[in-house]
Amino acid sequence: MFKSNKKLGMTVLELVVTLAAIVVVVAAGPRLYEVFRIKAHDIRRLRHVEQLQNALQLYYTHNNTYPVATREEEITGDDTLTRALSRSFLILDTRLPVDPRAPEYTYRYQTSSDGQQYTITYCMEAFKDATHAPGCDNRAYPIPIGSK
Repeated sequence: MFKSNKKLGMTVLELVVTLAAIVVVVAAGPRLYEVFRIKAHDIRRLRHVEQLQNALQLYYTHNNTYPVATREEEITGDDTLTRALSRSFLILDTRLPVDPRAPEYTYRYQTSSDGQQYTITYCMEAFKDATHAPGCDNRAYPIPIGSK
């Protein structure tokens, strides 16, 4: 009876616009993935440093000192910090957090000679705020009691 005048399919303009959108998504995909991956690494690093600070605070509570390492040491699993925490049973499997991009980036630990202060040095790939910057000069210090 009634014939439809609508054509099925896409016009050339619609096809070009669709292909352009696909190209943009495909081109941006790897870069977006890289940005998200870098941010995930930085977030993981912040969590690792927080875990290390908590373990050190527990150690200090029991020993009135931090594990003494007067020279900066990489936290590798066979270092002053790992040995001290495993001897005190604060870590049971002798593994401490490792940087997501190890061995390229590492966490490093050092104390004052009396063991009353420590510094954890770590890298950040992109994260930036008032206390962190991209690069390997980020530092964490003892958490003041009652600040959490």
